Amino acid sequence: MAQLTLRTLLAYLDDTLEANVARELGKKVAESDVARELVERIKKITRRRRLQTPDAVGDAEDISDPNTVAEYLSNTLDADQVQRLEQACLDSDVYLAEVAACHQILTVVLAEPVRVPPSARERMYKLVPPPGGSRKARTRPNLPVIGGAAAAEKPDAEDADAALLLGMNRFGAGSAGRRAGMAAVGAGIAALLAVAVYMAIPGRHPEVPATAPPEVASAVPAPRPVPAPKPPDPEPTPPVTPMPTPPVTPMPTPPDMVKEPGKKGPPEIAAPRADRLAVGKATLPNVLLVTRPAPDAKWTRLDPGTDGVVSSNDEVVSLPGYKAEVKLDTGVTVSLWGNVPDLVPARLLESRVRFHAPTAKDGGGFEHDADLTLIAGRVYLTPTKGSERVRVRAAGEVYDFTLPERAEVAVELTVAHEPGAMFLRTAGPAPRAELKVAVLRGSAGVAVPARGVTHAKIDAPAQLSWDSKAGGKPTAPAPVDKANTYFDKFPLVPSEQGKAVQKALSDVTGRLADNDRAQILMTELVTQPPMMGQYFQGVIGIYGLAAVASSADDLKTLVDVLTDETRGPQRIAAATALAAWLARSADNTAALGAVLDMKIPADGVADLVLRLLRGAVTPAAPEPVELDRLVDQLGHPSVAVRELALWNLITLADPAAARVPGLVQDVGMGSGMMHERFVRAWRARVEEIKKRPPAKK
Repeated sequence: MAQLTLRTLLAYLDDTLEANVARELGKKVAESDVARELVERIKKITRRRRLQTPDAVGDAEDISDPNTVAEYLSNTLDADQVQRLEQACLDSDVYLAEVAACHQILTVVLAEPVRVPPSARERMYKLVPPPGGSRKARTRPNLPVIGGAAAAEKPDAEDADAALLLGMNRFGAGSAGRRAGMAAVGAGIAALLAVAVYMAIPGRHPEVPATAPPEVASAVPAPRPVPAPKPPDPEPTPPVTPMPTPPVTPMPTPPDMVKEPGKKGPPEIAAPRADRLAVGKATLPNVLLVTRPAPDAKWTRLDPGTDGVVSSNDEVVSLPGYKAEVKLDTGVTVSLWGNVPDLVPARLLESRVRFHAPTAKDGGGFEHDADLTLIAGRVYLTPTKGSERVRVRAAGEVYDFTLPERAEVAVELTVAHEPGAMFLRTAGPAPRAELKVAVLRGSAGVAVPARGVTHAKIDAPAQLSWDSKAGGKPTAPAPVDKANTYFDKFPLVPSEQGKAVQKALSDVTGRLADNDRAQILMTELVTQPPMMGQYFQGVIGIYGLAAVASSADDLKTLVDVLTDETRGPQRIAAATALAAWLARSADNTAALGAVLDMKIPADGVADLVLRLLRGAVTPAAPEPVELDRLVDQLGHPSVAVRELALWNLITLADPAAARVPGLVQDVGMGSGMMHERFVRAWRARVEEIKKRPPAKK
């Protein structure tokens, strides 16, 4: 485990650590006020001009000795001297700047040696008088070339090696064919420029010829008025036969909705009941399950210790990371499954549901034992006595389940903008909805009445799916490998990280003293100063604030995180949360755009941020032009654009890059030698991505 010291902090800033170590150290920096202040101080002093050098004392304890600094950077200095050197750096900007600059220079030199042109070396030696300026004492005088005078020294302006200063090769160092080719290319470009300039010069337009010379026109006498001739009698018009109206071809009916003669069509799906009644109760403590009766109402926690009653048609949300449970009065248990990417790297955050009161049927009982609308996320359905009937409405589709005893079914709905689709603030394609149904235990009956689909019995484990882009019927049930853990209700995560996230979730619940202050608590978690051991609390606050946000004004705090250069790991969480919020409503893109216009007033940056949040590249086949544009945006002046460009590259274009050293870096400081090397690494990676075959859908 990396310790947070000055040396490791310099290695973190100069990107010389392994990816996992850098990620771990970045979290520690985010949690420490002292470390964040020191990072900002290093960035400022290494750019400050006219900063003096340390005064050399000359004794054995002199920490300004270059050998002492070298031993410190090489991790070979004695512990006592390390403590004394680091304390001096913390007390004095001069010492801190020297150590930080030496670390940067050594990183560049050891990674990519600089090419020095011979002429620059000659000029350097001439700056110092002999013997210091002599590279080697000459024992023999220079002899002139036979048959001519000594060659005169070329002026600096005509130095053929000057190109090396820009990192290029000398023109004369290549072969004759290469030089001839370069000259031909230059001549071709000059010719094209000449043609372009010639074509751009406007030509002389031809004059319109006059109908008669002026002197001739004036000599012609004015004509006498002639009476208009009498119009001839109109000829009889033949009768007009009207054209027949072309037949109208009706739009074809989808095959699964065609009503065959003598056969009943799909049954009409009744709307859910609109009244507000108590339908169940929250059962699990120490979770954040919140509800509100209307979009403009306050969020209230459903606490089993107080009331915890769930009312029909109220919006019920299990905040990201929390696993909540609602026991309906009819006996059906609905588990709302919240998630954070630090637990399971899936496109799932909060679970959002609206329960409906069951409809009574003639002769007693109910049409369904449970009726609910899944707005987003994942729920698990389990019966109590067996044979319960559950209706789930999701993305305009209606699924009816029959749950025998000991059965368990998971229903998951994700709604997201399709990456690479056209972007407009107030128009464009709707988000894509993907619905998955998994029979996890026992067996279950599944029916889609409007599509004419009925599966009397599906044995576990099996899955079927539907998405709004393809439409139509869901896929046929397909068996699922028992080793597949995607739908595990309680997934196994790495022990250390899992314990840290679970502790943060429990601590956040304990901080909620008033059940009506859930949204206020989420805002406090985002805005509080980072403290040691509270990194995951801030991440939970970011995801939770986006889940309970009623308008774009509630997201101003998340936009502040996205534009903060010092909050690297939390910027990634803010990007994920804002992208999910955009897909919740067709109006959210324009609403968030208004906030971005205020927070990032630079011309065009707000629209660029919105486009990146909705996804700039298609994962299956990333467009080469878009990939190049994303790499260019890694150097954008706005940290929000830099972060979202990297987020697109890793999340959509190349998820495997997250495990490659040198391709994951805090882009808070978008300049400097380390950042340039980072951009070059991504540019090379993008060229590899372009050569890959398109992924199978």
